[in-house]
Amino acid sequence: MDFTIPAELRDLVERTRRFRLAELAPLEPEFLQAGRLDDARRRELQEKARARGLWGVDVAKEYGGLGHGHLGLCLAIEELYQSPLRLEFGGSPEPCLFLADDHQRERFLQPVLDGAKQSCFAFSEPETGSDFGHLRTVIADDGDTVRVTGRKMFIGLADVADFVILFATTDPDAGARGVTCLLVETDTPGFEIVRPMPTMGDDWLPFELEFRDCVVPKEHVLGGWNKGFGVAAHQLTHGRLKIAAIALGIAQRALDEAVAWAKERKTWGKPIATRQGVQWLLADSLVELESARLLVHRAAWLADNGDGVQHEAFMAKLAATEMAYRVTDRCLQVLGGRGYLLESPVQSLYRQARLWRIGHGTSEIHRWMIARTMLGLGANDD
Repeated sequence: MDFTIPAELRDLVERTRRFRLAELAPLEPEFLQAGRLDDARRRELQEKARARGLWGVDVAKEYGGLGHGHLGLCLAIEELYQSPLRLEFGGSPEPCLFLADDHQRERFLQPVLDGAKQSCFAFSEPETGSDFGHLRTVIADDGDTVRVTGRKMFIGLADVADFVILFATTDPDAGARGVTCLLVETDTPGFEIVRPMPTMGDDWLPFELEFRDCVVPKEHVLGGWNKGFGVAAHQLTHGRLKIAAIALGIAQRALDEAVAWAKERKTWGKPIATRQGVQWLLADSLVELESARLLVHRAAWLADNGDGVQHEAFMAKLAATEMAYRVTDRCLQVLGGRGYLLESPVQSLYRQARLWRIGHGTSEIHRWMIARTMLGLGANDD
């Protein structure tokens, strides 16, 4: 086994680090007070990243990307998310868009690759989170068009999206076998952003959406009629690897902050770094971080080598997000009152880490899926 990161990926990480320190670090004090990054500033930062060659990190070169695959994307995200600013590089479409046919590539995929359009991903509903079999948003077949009726919740980027990657049912009685993926442009009559849904996390404002008899060309069905389960399975696997990498970055920054403070802060004439209680908090955090990192990097490497990694992605996301929550909590404890101030990045990282034990499937769903695979259980065993 060779755990060496290839030279081109080490260069990617270094370029990402330079970008983070030069462009994001100076904005942190303002961001930590405001709790958000405005859209104009976000676009400006993405263009600056593009000028540095940080665009389409995981996208194949044939599509104009850097071609660094899953591992490259995870490494870049891990470095980038050591900043609390929650910025992503552009030019990386949702993976399911690569299932697009020629018409869809021209209308949806290529504009996202170019940075001309933005998508959002809509699965969760008011009464349905991770359950494919009980979606209530309906796609009705009208021949050359379809009609969409229903609601979606917790949809990030909906306010800036040009189109929605929507998962809905065509046959509620068919369960997961009746789910279809549809691309719905946000200027479609009947589409509405019902309300923002403010959260406890910095810079994550999801929305509730409503579709009231939205008429959409049938040619905007992505991946085939009633093939949404397979489309989403690949999409969510990729997303779980990204979230796992985000958790690594969050934990790394929190630990760096805690280590630096432990060396500086003195009690009874000595740095708290000399106190065993503090040492154990930091040591446990480092061991857990490095353990999760190995799981995440291995899953990304397997994905790049053509292996199915749904099981590995579940494990990586579970391990990394649970680890990040424990690590940020310990690090905030090491910083004490200083860590609880808005000016501390650790308080922001702590709240952001809490989200990822929920988003893209809760930790409990992940444990359930991991156990099902391990035990060889199927749908009939539930």
